[in-house]
Amino acid sequence: MQGEPAHVSIDVADVERIAALGWRGLEEAQVGGWLLRAADGFTGRSNSALVLGVAPQTDRGFLHDLARWYADRGLPPMVQIPLPGGEAIDAMLADAGWQTFDLVRFLTGDVDEIQNSTAQSLARASEGRPVSNLLAQGVLHSDGSGVVSRLDAEPDDAWLAAYHYRGAALPGHAREVLLRAGENTELCFASLRAPARDGAADAVFAVARGAVTQGWLGVTAVTVADEHRRQRHGTRLMSELAVWGAQRGARAIYLQVAADNGPALQLYAGLGFHHHHDYRYRVGSALEERFD
Repeated sequence: MQGEPAHVSIDVADVERIAALGWRGLEEAQVGGWLLRAADGFTGRSNSALVLGVAPQTDRGFLHDLARWYADRGLPPMVQIPLPGGEAIDAMLADAGWQTFDLVRFLTGDVDEIQNSTAQSLARASEGRPVSNLLAQGVLHSDGSGVVSRLDAEPDDAWLAAYHYRGAALPGHAREVLLRAGENTELCFASLRAPARDGAADAVFAVARGAVTQGWLGVTAVTVADEHRRQRHGTRLMSELAVWGAQRGARAIYLQVAADNGPALQLYAGLGFHHHHDYRYRVGSALEERFD
């Protein structure tokens, strides 16, 4: 709609294409308007076919070929369906008996607005202490509370240990998936830590991953340790990544949140994020694991 911010007016398919560059499969294939991705089962986005157009065939032959592509990689056939826009595909898969699960909200925002809103939120919580600086990767920055923020081009062992996907430890190939991104995409692995002494491992309170491509910052893998929740660590990570992304030309920001995660949706709405669209998955065989 005329007059809407760019992060609101962008087409669903266009912003999904951008997001697909920020979080990829280890194997990918383009079939018509569908992007097939596989990564040995780690995350739904890396192990599903993203619908970016009509099915290459209108009969069930395409579904058979899709199922075979995933079966060859030891995976169930799974499709990520953006809504609105994917209703016809959704109906076709439903008619074929594919089961639906995991509705996800796709949120977008303006990077400058997110920088301002997070800084204001943190300033109120810190009672005037400095909360954010322009950061260089690998530089530690303290807010005066003993917690330091750190931005790195790759995740270290402490970062990986703190990121609990679906509440579980990561599989061995997770690092490879996390580091995979599209051409001209820059990655950042942010963390909040209490630095250890005498060579011991850092205590990591929270982590998140940023990816900048085509003027967009994607924020994923946001994880706050259970014992450190409700201390605005998630807000501080968002602030640090927004500054980092802006330095690299990002003007808009996106993230994905499970539709049933009320507290996270409330937090992001308060920071100025807009509900752009949804997506959900359909799987063509008995579901053994959940993905996001």
